[in-house]
Amino acid sequence: MSKISNNYGINNNNYYYEQRSDLEKELGWVLATTASGLIYKSLPSFSNPFLKQMSKEHANNHLYKDVFIKAVENSGLKEKGLKLIHEANPQTDIGRGLNACFVPATKEIRLNAEKATISGFHELGHAMNNMKGGWGKFLQKLRGPGYAIAGLMGSIALLSRNKPKGEKRDLKDLILDNSGKIAFAAMLPTVIEESMASYKGVKMAREAGLAEPLVNNLKKFYKKALLSYGGYAIVTGLAVYATSKIMEKFTRPKKIEY
Repeated sequence: MSKISNNYGINNNNYYYEQRSDLEKELGWVLATTASGLIYKSLPSFSNPFLKQMSKEHANNHLYKDVFIKAVENSGLKEKGLKLIHEANPQTDIGRGLNACFVPATKEIRLNAEKATISGFHELGHAMNNMKGGWGKFLQKLRGPGYAIAGLMGSIALLSRNKPKGEKRDLKDLILDNSGKIAFAAMLPTVIEESMASYKGVKMAREAGLAEPLVNNLKKFYKKALLSYGGYAIVTGLAVYATSKIMEKFTRPKKIEY
């Protein structure tokens, strides 16, 4: 162990600060990564309700399919280049009818049209956000950077805290201390844009003539989908927060009184 120098302004006869050992720092790293992994194991609890209903809705696909096609026609996006791509490859989630997506680069909605058109209205909402511009498109552009920032915060949270508690903080310390909050905030634009896509999808479904009981079912379905995105943001924020706090506990210099 070694004492912290007076660079930190510690100069009295009552206490000093002692650096943590390499063993303590390594133990902190192991505990932090383990805690993060355990927290991420909770993700299925957020996504399973959506996946279960998605599978059940395959039998009701005929109730949504024609209305979805009409909603696409009503949107006016086909004139702007929007394409519907039917995918039936059983090796993919989309082919199995467990997912669907809008691909901005190619202006494609990809889904299994024989199983999962209930998800198509949401993807049409994504297409509206992207191809009509505005805040929806701006939020979509933040998705990639947001996930990158969240991942970066996970790495930053694993860094050692070399300053004693209570010392003056700089920008690096501010980021370290708030890495969990930053990770969560970085993922919020995606959650908001997903919510916007669902709202627009439900609106277009109703305008295309979807019966009100089915509209209500659509709302419940999309709430479960949003839960999976919101859950991912929450779990990521908590995992980074736990990592940061554990590393702080095991790496910040100890106050020794005498």
